[in-house]
Amino acid sequence: MGLGSLLSGLMLGYSLAVPPGPMNALIAAWSLRGFRYGFAVGAGAMSADFLLMVLTIALYSRLKALGAEYFTPFYIAGGAFFLYLAYKIFKSRPPGRREGGGGSPARGYLLGLTLGLINPYQVGWWLTAGLSSIAQFGVEWAAGLFTAILTWITTFPAAVRAGWELSSRATWLAIKIFSVATLLFFGVYFLIRAAGVRLPWIS
Repeated sequence: MGLGSLLSGLMLGYSLAVPPGPMNALIAAWSLRGFRYGFAVGAGAMSADFLLMVLTIALYSRLKALGAEYFTPFYIAGGAFFLYLAYKIFKSRPPGRREGGGGSPARGYLLGLTLGLINPYQVGWWLTAGLSSIAQFGVEWAAGLFTAILTWITTFPAAVRAGWELSSRATWLAIKIFSVATLLFFGVYFLIRAAGVRLPWIS
């Protein structure tokens, strides 16, 4: 089961890290400042995943008894935070050619960590797919999962930086549009869910 568990962890790790969403929008925006800035945000998100995994394992029996209302605070906090980030990115200016214009890798790490811990998608993933996978596959699965996340938070910022070096103006506009639109969408969506409205076209 060792190799199978590792491969399962890799596949599920990419299912958590790769899909477009608030975290990748933030990683992309920070990667324009330099590779280490985008990587720092991703490392913060990975740290959040580790903490969520530990909490999921520790609270397994209690989590099974929790109802849907448990997610309401995450929907509110996540939605408001996403809208705030969308506003900040919308108001931001293109970074200079010198790496590190504005902010710091440490701040990016804390931002990624915070976003990961209040992201309803990330929390929900661990309470569903993550919880059931840990119960079935064990430690090897976790190793594959974090290997997948680590490769993604390394290659994605590098790809963004490559585009920035090729055409800084086009990359800036593309990342800004992508980041603002994605964060606005998820911010509004999570606030709607917090209000108890279910959208039939989104599960």
